[in-house]
Amino acid sequence: MLLEEKLRQQEHMSPGEKSVADYILTLGKELSRYSTRNLADASYTSPPTVIRLCKKMGYSGFEQLKEQYCRELEYLEQDFGQVDVNFPFDSTDTLSKAARKMCRLYEETVKDTLSIMQYDMLLKAVTLIKYCQTIYVFSAGTTLNLAVAFKEKMMKIGRSVAIPNNLNYQQYEVNCMKKQDLALIISYSGETGAIIQAARTCREKGIPVIAITSFGDNTLSRLASCKLLISTRESLFYNIGDFSSHISVNFLLDTLYGAYFLQDYEKNYDRKLELVQQMEKLRHSDNPYLTAQNRKSASRSQD
Repeated sequence: MLLEEKLRQQEHMSPGEKSVADYILTLGKELSRYSTRNLADASYTSPPTVIRLCKKMGYSGFEQLKEQYCRELEYLEQDFGQVDVNFPFDSTDTLSKAARKMCRLYEETVKDTLSIMQYDMLLKAVTLIKYCQTIYVFSAGTTLNLAVAFKEKMMKIGRSVAIPNNLNYQQYEVNCMKKQDLALIISYSGETGAIIQAARTCREKGIPVIAITSFGDNTLSRLASCKLLISTRESLFYNIGDFSSHISVNFLLDTLYGAYFLQDYEKNYDRKLELVQQMEKLRHSDNPYLTAQNRKSASRSQD
């Protein structure tokens, strides 16, 4: 859930904390110019009240809340593009117009995902993968299917990836994991019950968690060792298809694979080529574009 939404809901807040929350909402980006004392004075409360509110929101103090809130506003105020992520096409569109709109949705979603990419988090995720034994992917619904391509790519460069495809199995699987393993947990909301339980179990066992989740604050991101952010423009329920969130997750998984591949590019390419030649001997095509080596691979084979 976005911090702005939590401030508006004002759940479990005292009257003084509600005053602080209301004042933060009126300030918007101007909050960056305030200190704890300034905010307390302006909202007719006290510094301890400001700090209590920050802690209820899940932050250690005002500076951390201020940084997240301003970053969130900056993201939300960005012009996403020309396509409505929830209704990218309508009943009056021709087939060609609907296809062009979907093309724009892909472009705009990927650009939006890239705009909130935290490269320190991406590097940390790659490091966790590098030193883990097995990557376990947990998610709910159709999002889990998006990880199958990621699993295939990783296996072709010699990395073990497990995807329990049943929520009940996932709960058993997480209890079988070892400290050397890694959990990759995908959840747009970051609040799905079974997924949160899996993340909590990992944390109790000292197993690192990479979260792929929405922008803003949620339970999964607080339990994770690092997080990769999904483009957060799409409604959870009021849409005609989870297009944008799925596009974003696919992009993040491909980026994570690519970032890991880069750690030892030549070795990973050789490993992939060797495995593909061994395991896919029956695949062939008469189309020269499908079978031709590019210049780099051709020169490698001659060395």
